[in-house]
Parts: sequence; C-alpha cells; structure tokens
Amino acid sequence: MKIASIYLIIFLIIASCTGQKKQEIKKEPASGNEQAAKRVKVIEIESPKAGEMFTVGDKIPVKIQLKDADITVDSLIVETGAANTTLNAQSLDFVWETSGLNVGTNQLRVSAFSEGQKIDNYTLKLRFKSDITPELYQCQIIKTYPHDKKAYTQGLFFEDGIIYEGTGQRGESVIRKVDFETGKIIAELSLPAQYFGEGITAFGDKIIQLTWTSKTGFVYDKKTFKLITTLQYPTQGWGITTDGKKLIMSDGSQTLHFLDPEYFNEIGKIEVFDHNGAVDNLNELEYINGLIYANIWQTEKIIAIDPETGKVVKQIDCRKIIPRGYQGEHDNVLNGIAYDKNNNRFYITGKRWPVLFEVKFVK
Repeated sequence: MKIASIYLIIFLIIASCTGQKKQEIKKEPASGNEQAAKRVKVIEIESPKAGEMFTVGDKIPVKIQLKDADITVDSLIVETGAANTTLNAQSLDFVWETSGLNVGTNQLRVSAFSEGQKIDNYTLKLRFKSDITPELYQCQIIKTYPHDKKAYTQGLFFEDGIIYEGTGQRGESVIRKVDFETGKIIAELSLPAQYFGEGITAFGDKIIQLTWTSKTGFVYDKKTFKLITTLQYPTQGWGITTDGKKLIMSDGSQTLHFLDPEYFNEIGKIEVFDHNGAVDNLNELEYINGLIYANIWQTEKIIAIDPETGKVVKQIDCRKIIPRGYQGEHDNVLNGIAYDKNNNRFYITGKRWPVLFEVKFVK
C-alpha cells in the first residue's frame, strides 16, 4: 500500500508539472511580428462622414485620429487612387485633392503600420457631384412619321435606312424592323410571353435585346432575327447601346455597366451625376459621337453623359414635342432615341405614341 501511495504521489507531481509547462507555453508573449500580424483597430476618421456629398475638385480636410492601443503606430499611408501619401503618427493632417476624380462614389483608404507591418486600415467612401453645369437644349421637330400606337417602345436604333424597335409588356414584347417613313413593319419576332422586352442594340451582324426582371438577354442574327444565343446578367435590364467596342447597359439606377460583347461579363461601370447629384432612372440609351444619350424614365428629359467621367454634359428639354393627350403621362412617356450617323439625324418617340419624330437639339 505504501509503495502504491508513493507511485500515486509521483504521478500527480509529474502531471502537475506537465500542465504547468503547457500553461506557461500558452501564456508566452507573442513576438513583435506576431503582434503586428494581429489587426487592431487604431484608426478613426472623425470627418467627413461616410456618404457625404462633395463636388469634384473640392479640397477636403480629412480629420484622422488614432485610438489608444497597446501598440505603437509608426506611420500611416493614405491612398486616394491617384497617389499615396505617408503621414507620421505625430502629424495626421491630410487634405484630399479631388480634381481628377470621376463623379459618384470614390474612396480613401488609411492604413496604419507598426514596425513595418500593417496593423489596421480604414476606408472612407464619399459621393461626388459634377463640377460642371450641363448645357441646356430644347428639342425641335423637323419631320413627323407614323408610329404604331400599340408599341410600348423600349429600345430603338437606326441602321441602313431602317428603324429597329424593341417593345415591352409580357405577352406583347417584340423585336421588329420598321420602314420609318411609312410605319410599315418589315419583319417581327415575338418574345415568349414570360419575358418583358427592354432595350436593343446592334453589334456587328447581331442584335442584342434585354429583358426587364428575368436577367436574361437574347442575341439574334440581324438579318433573319434567328436566335443565336441567350445571355445572363445579375441586374435588371433597361437600356443598351454600344460604342463599337463594348456594350453599355442601364438598370434603372444611376449606374451604367460596361460589358464585354462576347461573354457579357462586366468590364467597368460609371455612376451618373450632374451638378445637383445622382441622376437615376436611366432608361433607353444611344451612343452618339462620343456621348451616351439617355432617356430619364417618366420625364420629358434626355441627358448626354461623358462615358469617361459619368458627368452629365447636356440636358435636353423635350416637353414641347409631347403629343397632345400624352402630357402628364406616367406610363406612355418619352422613350426611344435613334441616330442616323450617315446623315446626322436624330429620331425619338415614346411608349404607345402615334408618332416618330425627326428632331434637332437647339441650345
């Protein structure tokens, strides 16, 4: 019994020592590099506040503060897209120069470093309106042509003397070729009843047609209207046009999406702002001489957008050409812009309008 007791005591001593060693290992302090690898929150931006609106070109004082933390901050790097600026922890004054920015959402990122290792970062997103006032134009009628009153016009373009039109409403959506001078339908293809047709554009020998909420587009042979393939996209589909290299799509918001024409994947995007702020409800689109022209849904207004910056450079008032009986409509509104580039002619119409207008835009 005594021998057994002695063995028990020895076992307990060994177990105790082993547990103590394990505990000591767990409590062993981390090295400097291990501490730096752990992210700690040390950066605060007191002003401006996230989401605030500024004008492109503003010089924005950014008030950076450091929280108390058990770690020494050696330096900070401020990234604005255009340049990186290094600050030391004793001098946190920074002014954001914004003259080169696009309109819309832009971000500034502040990163903190200790012993050469990044320990924290903070991203501030602000919104920027345009620093220019759009030139103002009025829409003036040159000629009037007949238009199908049943056509809920969603997309429109002009090519080789023919108007191509895409219409909407489930069970009524079509794509068609039209003799614009007479209004006669030359060819037409109906969409399956579950689809609500939206914008159309030509790309090479193909026509691309969007649908509204189905997140599905169709690609047709331009001559025969034979379906070639279908496309998928993650947003609603509203208007579509092309600059000859990429597709440009609206989704009803302030954002225009730039898409690869072969695979339909997004390769860029811009937000559209004028001097007052964001311009949403962007609808039918037409690319004309380096600018994107867009109908604004449920208005009598067309805008022209710089595709590089997102700034609205022209605003066209079309109130005077609205057909009698269509003023104040919320559904059968102005929608549809087509351009005859060979003769520099603009054509516009609206949803279920009885007329198609050749127009000019007068300052």
